[in-house]
Amino acid sequence: MKFLTKINRSYFITLTIVLLISSVLGYLILHQVILNETKEALLGKVNLLKQQISEVGEIPNLYPEIEVKKIHRLDKLGATFKEIFIYNAEEDEMEPYLEYSAQEKIDDSFYSIQLRQSTFENEDLVVILALTMSLLLLSSFVILFVISWRINKTTWADFEQNLAEIENFDFNKKTTLHLMNSDIEEFDRLNRVLTKLTQKLKSDYISLREFAEDASHEIQTPLSIVRFTLDEILQLNPGEKIFEKVVVSINALKRLSALNENLLLLTKIENKQFKADHTISFTNLTNRKLEEFDAVLQMKKLTIETDFIEDFSVSMNQQLAERMFNNLFSNATHHNMENGTIKIQIKKNEFEICNSGSSNTLNNETIFNRFARGNSKSHGLGLAIVKNICNTHSLDIHYTKIDLHCFTIQRNKYK
Repeated sequence: MKFLTKINRSYFITLTIVLLISSVLGYLILHQVILNETKEALLGKVNLLKQQISEVGEIPNLYPEIEVKKIHRLDKLGATFKEIFIYNAEEDEMEPYLEYSAQEKIDDSFYSIQLRQSTFENEDLVVILALTMSLLLLSSFVILFVISWRINKTTWADFEQNLAEIENFDFNKKTTLHLMNSDIEEFDRLNRVLTKLTQKLKSDYISLREFAEDASHEIQTPLSIVRFTLDEILQLNPGEKIFEKVVVSINALKRLSALNENLLLLTKIENKQFKADHTISFTNLTNRKLEEFDAVLQMKKLTIETDFIEDFSVSMNQQLAERMFNNLFSNATHHNMENGTIKIQIKKNEFEICNSGSSNTLNNETIFNRFARGNSKSHGLGLAIVKNICNTHSLDIHYTKIDLHCFTIQRNKYK
């Protein structure tokens, strides 16, 4: 959730709660004030009524406002107020009244007095006042919200632009990070820190990349010299024991050279030094690679089964696409058995390569780790390279094993 969205949502929730509470409280307060005023009015009428009975001697009755009757004695002491509802035949509805009930001694007689006053119009007034107050509050909050939103949007505009600049910044490009200054001290301070940090990171990144490439190239030179020297020794027809040791050394050097090249390639992939500049057809790529691997397939007596339902095309780097297929196919042949099977299926959004072979302890979480080995002959970087190539090109790769060992490549649905 964006920062401004969160602020606006919090503001809206607070506004709703405050508006509801203030409306309810306003209604209750106004209702109580009007009740108090009505009570005072009824008490004033009681005094006038007692005075009229004392002076005139008549018992006035006007239902439902006034009900007075003589009683023999006082049954209760004190006066009470209560809210009641009385049916109004003309309006065909129940109307609210405030009722005053008391027993009074006037001269030498006792009277039961009940005075009532309608609060119907007062209730309407309370509702109108409460609604008016709520509308005023709502209008004030809306105006403040709009003003606050515009101020926040203006204030955070520079921040959003700087954020976009940071998101588009690439260590591989020669451009530097240019952040817009604002009149907010905290934002300018953040800009200075980020600029300094990216400069340091870019410098370290370039130094590390150059070191990895230089070190790899420098290692290749002595490895080549040693291999060349060992090849010359083999030409001298050494003894059988020396011959075997030289062959073992040459094989170890080959593995070391391949490992060095693979580590350098992994570094370049992770540093995003390859651009997706071609549309790769997996159908065409598979057909071409199967011709290249035909000799290997015949030597290991492997059967190829293909099922090209629909072409799978992806924007990729040509070199990395071929390396990815080579590694997957080499993995399918090296970890296969004699007279085994390799199955390749291509769908619109999926490429799958499966091979027969013995079981292993690796799973989808561990098989793509660096130096994860299915056997001792592998240096454990081939599938790690495949995984990094897929990540670079927004592809997902999964490993499953039931009857066959299968690697499935699909488009990343979140990209």
